[in-house]
Amino acid sequence: MLRTAIFGYRRGNAFIFSFCLLLLWAHGFAAEAPQATHYDLRINIVPTEARMTGTAQITISNTTGAPIPEIHFLLYRLLSAEGAEEEHGAPLTYRQAVVGMSDEKNLQVNAVSVRLRRPLRPGDTTKVTLKYGGVIFGYREVMPYVQDHIGEDYALLRQDALAYPIPAEPSLRSLMATADTRFTYRMEVTVPSGMTVACGGVLLSTSTDGTTETFRFVSGVPTWRMDIAAAKFKVLKNGAGNLVVYVLGEDEPRAVNLLTEMERVIEFYSSRFGPSERAKGYTVIETPEGYGSQAGDGYITLAAEALRDPQGTYQIYHEIGHAWNARVAPELRRVRWFDEAFASYFEALAVREFKGQKAFDDLMLQYRNRFRHDVQQNARNASTAIAEYGTEELGENSYTKGAWSLFVLHEIVGDENFNQIMRTFLSDFSARPANFKDFRGVVAQVFGRDLSRYFDEWIFGTESSQLLLGNASIQEMVQRYREAPTR
Repeated sequence: MLRTAIFGYRRGNAFIFSFCLLLLWAHGFAAEAPQATHYDLRINIVPTEARMTGTAQITISNTTGAPIPEIHFLLYRLLSAEGAEEEHGAPLTYRQAVVGMSDEKNLQVNAVSVRLRRPLRPGDTTKVTLKYGGVIFGYREVMPYVQDHIGEDYALLRQDALAYPIPAEPSLRSLMATADTRFTYRMEVTVPSGMTVACGGVLLSTSTDGTTETFRFVSGVPTWRMDIAAAKFKVLKNGAGNLVVYVLGEDEPRAVNLLTEMERVIEFYSSRFGPSERAKGYTVIETPEGYGSQAGDGYITLAAEALRDPQGTYQIYHEIGHAWNARVAPELRRVRWFDEAFASYFEALAVREFKGQKAFDDLMLQYRNRFRHDVQQNARNASTAIAEYGTEELGENSYTKGAWSLFVLHEIVGDENFNQIMRTFLSDFSARPANFKDFRGVVAQVFGRDLSRYFDEWIFGTESSQLLLGNASIQEMVQRYREAPTR
């Protein structure tokens, strides 16, 4: 059953939230709708009026099997479309209406439909420009962390608040499906002088006319979301300039420490698992208390309370750990094992490296207890194998039981073999999609044994759930597989 509460996973006293994952309900569904492949976005933020205006030229690809005469976009409920044009500037007709999502009536959006001059054929692309403007006051009545607004102290425009047009039908299922698409962007944001604009992209240039400043960004990698913040940020960078923290004044000392943590966790992962192209740069953007922390591609918006929490750095370890994810076969994306299990366990390894063995043990116990709690809430969490998480929409367990599956494997094969398994797997499947058979093959290749009982119980079976629910220690679990016969 769909829950309106957003999905979150706990890190100490902080949560990372992801609006794109409503308990993984809709993640991974193929979108039977046109997809955005590039944005040229221009935004003007006027804090004294709590307003914004925007112009978005969106490159749209028809990835469906039928011609498309009309393209549907979603905007925030208080943002209005003010004009639509085709690629060469000719006006297009459109209609708009504030409606409740068909599968979540409490979430209201401005549904904008743009009529093309001629239907877009399958496989073809076109460019649609939408001009829009208005105010943003968040979605607190549905999602308390979405407090996005435009103020003189802080302005936040996120994908969650539909601050730019997203090609989707007015349903959560359609909106969430866009999380599986990727686009590039060029962005130009104008703010009053004295404010600094932050986003997850690469800053190209800035300019001023004396009263306003314009910041220009480009996407560092193809992404599924854009998030924009404007405030009187202090901007901290490492020596190479590839790691950036946008911090609010009082938290600057904590941000200095965070920058150090970012540098050393990248070095740690690189030394163990090999260099990653996706770890060449990373950005952290502080948001006010209560706004939640969220991860995009190559960046995170980090809530102030998480930055101030001693365990807040765990979130950075986790999110940067995603740079060491293999490419996964499409049918296995919703399992979340190849991304979230890896990032969660890598996080734990970084915690042990930098915080000590007790901190590692405490974190692994948190994972175990969270799995136990989730089983109490829904017994299917225990009776479903990891390999079936996607089919059953139980991928949240990859953060917890998934991390334990890698912990057990690590203890079975030893440190040197585990590192080599990861190096080989991530290298071999950086560009081609992997499945569980592929991972099992790499383990056998590096370790020299086919760990059949381990895979039967931890990946394809559920005996492992009973081990976690019971009192078996990690040593007892590992001994079970060291003594097991091979096939």
